[in-house]
Amino acid sequence: MDYLLGDLRRTHYSKDVNPDISGEEVLIMGWVHEIRDLGGIIFVIIRDRDGLVQITAPSKKVDANILEDLRALRKESVVAIKGTVQDAGKAPNGVEIIPAEVIILNPAKQPLPMDPTEKVKAEIDTRLNSRFLDLRKANVSSIFKIKANMFRTIRNYFDEQGMIEINTPKLVASATEGGTELFPITYFEKEAFLGQSPQLYKQMMMGAGFDKVYEIGQIFRAEEHDTLRHLNEAVSIDCEISFADDVDVM
Repeated sequence: MDYLLGDLRRTHYSKDVNPDISGEEVLIMGWVHEIRDLGGIIFVIIRDRDGLVQITAPSKKVDANILEDLRALRKESVVAIKGTVQDAGKAPNGVEIIPAEVIILNPAKQPLPMDPTEKVKAEIDTRLNSRFLDLRKANVSSIFKIKANMFRTIRNYFDEQGMIEINTPKLVASATEGGTELFPITYFEKEAFLGQSPQLYKQMMMGAGFDKVYEIGQIFRAEEHDTLRHLNEAVSIDCEISFADDVDVM
């Protein structure tokens, strides 16, 4: 059945569906990752940002309307499924969900331009043209999760050191470091540049008496290159400390 979201709200992410809540009713939301219809039983794997969860629908236990809804699903459709958790050793996280309600929030058009499960490899042009599908792949989405955890750890460390996080301008009137080419832009009939370093602003904060500051932000460098490891836009982690020497920094 097709519904608007209305009062529907997720109760659990996939990682939270585990043996500790066996017997409880849950409502999960995500994308259809895999479907296997074996006649007497249907298996559907649902993917969300945290992983996979298995929906198991034995024809002897599940209402015929639910089975019909499951058979109508297509890979990468967005669904909400309400059901009861039960132990299942071979399923992801050791549990499965016996569905009581299947809600199709957004059916996927077929055929898809690429397969996020990577059973069929896609060319780089296809991946870039369908980037939102490419980002659903586990090895690609993990980059963002690792990056978020890394920044969280860095921020926690700096906070423990009593440092203040700042956000400096990225539209600048001139270079703040020598030896680096800048990207020029038009700023209301004047020339400006994309910032390549927060150095000047960090030093201003030291002069203002802030003592310890840091920034995690974008930097831009207009440098031609021949390698895949050189970025014109990157994330920089900068810090500045007053009343300190090389020993304190190390």
